[in-house]
Parts: sequence; C-alpha cells; structure tokens
Amino acid sequence: MGKSVIEQWASPMAVLALFSLGQPQVSRAQTEAQRPAPSEGKAATDATGTAMCSVRVIHATATGTEFDARLEPLRPQLKGQAFQSFTNFALLKQHELSIAGGASQRFDVPGEHQGVLAYEGRADAGGKHRLRLRLEIQDGKAKLLSTKFVINDGGTMMQAGLKYDKGVLVLGITCRSAGQ
Repeated sequence: MGKSVIEQWASPMAVLALFSLGQPQVSRAQTEAQRPAPSEGKAATDATGTAMCSVRVIHATATGTEFDARLEPLRPQLKGQAFQSFTNFALLKQHELSIAGGASQRFDVPGEHQGVLAYEGRADAGGKHRLRLRLEIQDGKAKLLSTKFVINDGGTMMQAGLKYDKGVLVLGITCRSAGQ
C-alpha cells in the first residue's frame, strides 16, 4: 500500500491543502507562465479593516475513531482524501483572533511552539471578497513554517504536518473581514 499524503511530503510542515468552505478543492500555485501580466487581472489590495479569525488546533491520529463534535464545521475537509490516514480528530484549542490590517496576532501551538497569523489586507478579485494572510510557526527564533495565502472571505485553510503525540497537528484557520 502507498504512503499517505502526509507521509509523502518532504517537509513535516508542508501545507497540505487550502480549502474554502463549500469548495473543497486543493489550491495550486501558479507557474510564472500562468500568472496574469501585471496590468491584467490584478486584484485590488486594501490593508485597512480587520480580519476576525478562528484558529482551531486539532490533533489527528490513526488510532481510535472519535470525531470531536466541536469540529463538525470542518468534517468535510478532515474526512476528505488529504486526511484519509487519520481516524481520530480532537480539538485541543481554539483561538479567536481580531487582526487589524497590516498587523499580526500570536497564538500557542502545542510542543512549545508559537503561531503568528498576520492580516495583510483584502485581495478582492473577480467579484469575490478575499483575504490575504501570512502564517508562521516558530520554535523560539527559528521559523518552522512561513507561508502566505489568500482565502475567500469566510473561507478555511487547513495546514498540517507538525508531528505531535503519535499523530500530527492540524490548524484549521477560518477568517472573515469585519468593519468593511
């Protein structure tokens, strides 16, 4: 039998998939040839306003079959192909963050790590309201992960890979714009 999706990734902190609630597609990076020219299709970016984000810290393991009821909104993503190797999902902590445009907020990640989520403003395009964010996971001064992503307003991004207590940690990050 082949390796699970998580086992196939070279980096333990690889971003597995980006999801928008109701649209469980894996997001893929564009190559230079696929990117629109600077003058065409450029999204409007606005660093004002505030993002209201919920960061769920989830422990996923291959032993047991429990599914924490507090994770029900994320069931389609957690029970999808990207996490098929895991059968047990427990919510360890939920952080509610209010992040002003251009600012960041810290949150605790098990294993004595720190998460940092920054709101870099709106990135509206094609009539869709979108948010541009940056996620870092730090171990002291070392950055274990640093990634930027754009999600639909109210969408969710899943990040997994940090090994923890015979399983992995999954961050389910849901953000919406406020005061705009």
